[in-house]
Amino acid sequence: MYLWKRLGPAGRITVLGLLLLGFGVQAGSRFGQRGLPAALTPSPAHAAALPHNPFIAFLGPPNVPRGLLTRERRQAEGIVEFSSWLGLRLAAMTRPLDALLIDAEAFRTMSPGDQEWLRARFREGVVIVALGVDQDALAPILGLSRLRDPREAVIPMGPLEYTLVYSQVLGEPEDRARLGAWLERLIQTGDAYTPGIRRPLFSSFGKAIGRLDSDLELQLLWRRVRSTIEGAYALRAQFQEAQQQFQQSEGEP
Repeated sequence: MYLWKRLGPAGRITVLGLLLLGFGVQAGSRFGQRGLPAALTPSPAHAAALPHNPFIAFLGPPNVPRGLLTRERRQAEGIVEFSSWLGLRLAAMTRPLDALLIDAEAFRTMSPGDQEWLRARFREGVVIVALGVDQDALAPILGLSRLRDPREAVIPMGPLEYTLVYSQVLGEPEDRARLGAWLERLIQTGDAYTPGIRRPLFSSFGKAIGRLDSDLELQLLWRRVRSTIEGAYALRAQFQEAQQQFQQSEGEP
């Protein structure tokens, strides 16, 4: 206990990470092919205010470029590198993840537990960028029946293309439950109206497709990632304000 007090916050996080890493290795063998359950690596909730340095991560082979997206270019943008799902999940326990770039190779090593964890982060409003993965293959990974707009031409995506997708719902659990498969309805029909909502409820969805084979396209990718993160935090701030106004109007503490 005395040593724990002397370590300070940074030292405690390091020790906690080592303990969890050891536990993760044991749990990985214990849980077999399912991998480490998502519930064992929860992520802290996002604040309403945009952080000075959002947590943007990359998961994949560190030294294998995807088009012009090299390790050096990612580092120049302040992207935090991870080569394993476990390392990423442990890091996201101490700091809310804002965006995640996932190389196609990382999806091949994803366990059901990793997939469950990824879906939870997607539902929390983390921006997901799948590199070299077709949007039709990405949809079921995120728990969706589709991502492709019915008006889009069905053109297979290549290894130098990416899909950026973001979704967020903020509200009381009972209102969120009423939404059901709102995102699929929105993509399919362009309308996700749900009657019976009683308290403030905010939802947002965005998708973009691009390439990784030119400097202009990479600049567009970074702009898309950062602007989507900013939009996610703006929505959280608007929801927080709407909640406070609603509580005041209802005389709630």
